[in-house]
Amino acid sequence: MTSGTGRTLWRAGTTSTSRICSASRKATTPVTVWMRQAVNDVYQKWLPLPADWTPEQTERHLVAETARLDRMAADLSDQLASTAIEQWSSRHGAHPDFSTTVRLRQSALQNARETIVRQELYDLIEQEEPEETVPVDPPLHQPVPASQVPWNLRWNDARYRTDPGDQIDALAEMVWPDPDFSVMFRIKAAYLLIALIEDQLPVPDGPQHPLAAELAPLVYADLVADGYPEQ
Repeated sequence: MTSGTGRTLWRAGTTSTSRICSASRKATTPVTVWMRQAVNDVYQKWLPLPADWTPEQTERHLVAETARLDRMAADLSDQLASTAIEQWSSRHGAHPDFSTTVRLRQSALQNARETIVRQELYDLIEQEEPEETVPVDPPLHQPVPASQVPWNLRWNDARYRTDPGDQIDALAEMVWPDPDFSVMFRIKAAYLLIALIEDQLPVPDGPQHPLAAELAPLVYADLVADGYPEQ
């Protein structure tokens, strides 16, 4: 089966793992709920599977695809974490303590998952009207301390944004719940929430809070700017 642009989305009876070095495959890597939800979101809304597949065939494909992306994210996370720890050690002249190491690894995992989902799922979705992509402001030519960057410029800039952490991720899931909002929406929304909190600004505490509707367009615009479907 191919998309409208002729790209292969699946192979009957198999799931490709050619992009993963065989030495790095982890048979014991669990299929995470996070990655399965991302796979479900994309396939249910934008990448339909063969109509003649049985529910069992569909489930096998989704499980295999989730496991494949999970392994890729884990491998990329290891690389990103190693680089982040080396850079931290170089800046501070010492190895990071336990809590800092955990934070760096958590940030690396979140960034890795977002990258893999974007490259392996969202990039397969045909953009019907790319000319309507919202332009983004050019990045700052010289980095400045994050404290000097306001929240509305900091939350979607990888150089300045803060890893939201589990509590803020959970808040984003509560304020913008599935299935009305996608996994990628909530990933970006969590960065927005932590930026507001850092600047001691109010944040929504549920889907009915006025700020939930007020902030959503910012996240939608950033999704479109990054080439994701506005959903």
